[in-house]
Amino acid sequence: MKADVTVLIPFFNPGVRFLKKAVDSVFIQTYNQWKIIFVDDASTDQSLKGIKEYIDDPRITLLTNHVNLGQSKAQNVGLDAVDTPYIIKLDSDDWFFPDTIEVMMEKIKSLPENVGLLWGNKTDIYEDREGDICLRVPRIGGESHSDKYKFLLSNLVPFPRFYRTNALREVGGWPTDDPWDGRVMEDRRIDVRLIERFEIHWMDAMLYNYRQHPFNATKNLDLYNEVFEWHIYDTLKRWGNEYEPIFKYRCGWKQLAELKPVKKKKSLFD
Repeated sequence: MKADVTVLIPFFNPGVRFLKKAVDSVFIQTYNQWKIIFVDDASTDQSLKGIKEYIDDPRITLLTNHVNLGQSKAQNVGLDAVDTPYIIKLDSDDWFFPDTIEVMMEKIKSLPENVGLLWGNKTDIYEDREGDICLRVPRIGGESHSDKYKFLLSNLVPFPRFYRTNALREVGGWPTDDPWDGRVMEDRRIDVRLIERFEIHWMDAMLYNYRQHPFNATKNLDLYNEVFEWHIYDTLKRWGNEYEPIFKYRCGWKQLAELKPVKKKKSLFD
C-alpha cells in the first residue's frame, strides 16, 4: 500500500527510551499508509540501538549526517527525501496518540489547498530526571489563521505539525539565515514563512504528547528570549517595517504583546 504521509523524525542524542517511545507511537497508528524518515544529526549516544528492530522495515529511511547540522538543516535533509504529499513532524522525545495520523489525514483532505499547516490539541507530560511522570496537563484550544499579523500576535506554537509537502517546499523549507544557523526556534520561523502564503488551520482533537523534562533544549530561557526577539524584528523587517513590536513576559517567556504602527516621516512635499 502506497504511503501518503511521511513522519519526519530528526534527532541528536535523544536517548534510547525517548526515541523508542516516539517510534512505537507511529507503529501502533490506526492509519497505516505512512512511512518514516529518520535524520540522525551526528548522534554520539546509543539511541539507534533502541530502534534497531525497526530499521530494516521497508517503510523506514535512515539518513545520517556526518557532522551536526542543527535542527533546521537536519529537517531540510529529511524534506529533500520526502516523496509523499503530506509530512507530520514528530520530535524524538514526544509521541502520538494512536489515532493521530488517521484524524489529521481525514481533516486535511477536507481542507482547501491553501492550508499549509494543520494542528490540534496536545497534552504536556511533565517528567522528572528519573523519567517518572509527575503531571499531565491537557492543552485544549487553538485558532486558525489566514492573517499574518494576527498570527504573529497570537504567539502560537502549533503541535502537532502536519504539513502539505508542497507548502514547505514553496517557502524554501526551514530557514537557516539567522545568527544561530537554524538551530533554535525553527518551528516559529517556518510558521511565519508559511502564513505569508498559506493558511494555518486548527482542529479540536487531542493529537500529541509533548514531553516536558529537565533536558529539553527550550529550558534555556535567556537564549530563547533572545532568539524570539530577533525573530520578531526579522519578520517585521521582511514584511515592510510597518509595525514596531511591544514585548511582554509570561512565566519568564518573552511574548509579542502589541504591534504599533510605525510613524512615517513626512516629506517636504506632504
